[in-house]
Amino acid sequence: MENRKGTSIIEVAVSIALIAIMAVWAFKVYYTGAQNIDTAEYIETASMLATKKIEYLKTLDKTQLNNITNSGIVQFSSPYERFGYKYTVPSTQTNGENNPSDNGKVWLKEIEVDIYLMNDQTNPIIRMRCNFIRDDANDKNVGL
Repeated sequence: MENRKGTSIIEVAVSIALIAIMAVWAFKVYYTGAQNIDTAEYIETASMLATKKIEYLKTLDKTQLNNITNSGIVQFSSPYERFGYKYTVPSTQTNGENNPSDNGKVWLKEIEVDIYLMNDQTNPIIRMRCNFIRDDANDKNVGL
């Protein structure tokens, strides 16, 4: 038998297969990482937008809060036009409990703010729920 120098076609094929497997794995890792970065950015932006909506609702008086009802998805203006929000009102009630400040009734309204991507309006990115508590007699903010 002669001594052969160099590589055989089988060795080359195995090497190419291994390189291809590693390349596919590296692409999958890169693609998954890029998706996770997008998801983290969406959650961060959605959290900020929901907080701003809650802060806006905190400025409203009882009558204005009472006019907040279940809504459809409303698109944010630029630069957040990729996102939309929706209000949901699970409950509004007046309690007969005494208010520590003046022994009046307390009015309570629960409002949820859902933030969506405009291209996927089925599942919210984030949902924030806030209870607004007002003194029924003088509309003072009793708590959140």
